[in-house]
Amino acid sequence: MATRGSRHTPDARHGRGQYAQPKAGTVAVPAVLPQIVLEAVDADTLIATVNGDTLTVAPIRRTDVAQVLTELVGKLGSPTRVEVRELDGGVHADILTPPPPPSPFAPPAGLRGAVAPPSLLEFTGDGFVPGEDVALALILRHTSAGPTGTARILLDRGEKPVVSGEVVLLGRISGTTFVHRI
Repeated sequence: MATRGSRHTPDARHGRGQYAQPKAGTVAVPAVLPQIVLEAVDADTLIATVNGDTLTVAPIRRTDVAQVLTELVGKLGSPTRVEVRELDGGVHADILTPPPPPSPFAPPAGLRGAVAPPSLLEFTGDGFVPGEDVALALILRHTSAGPTGTARILLDRGEKPVVSGEVVLLGRISGTTFVHRI
């Protein structure tokens, strides 16, 4: 039975308030927020301190402040109090939160937007020996043979092949060759 004026849930009476456990997808807020202070040195530069420790010896340009704060708050991993102390004595304060953690189902950062849905192409040829390995080769470029019948083509290992142009089906035993346009 609750006493008069009591508004506590049974969990709150035992030190486990309803807000003690963060819900999935929320940001845990520490009891004392980390603090970043940016003090103006002149009109274009600031000195940064994190929890009282000077961040760098060199001042930060105002144009770089957003990037520096994004990195710092991300490394701290919790909401952070940020103060900017101007030369005229003015103080601007805000609380910044780190970006949400990436979804385990999201594609890697380098592949976002670069992954195209599968687009299958079929190439067929006949005259191969039953069971032989048949290679599919993408033609990257053409060259002409020299006066002695020798051909030379350079390949850049850093080149990203583009699936366009032509492909070759090559029978490894029979030597059977088919060239198909894509």
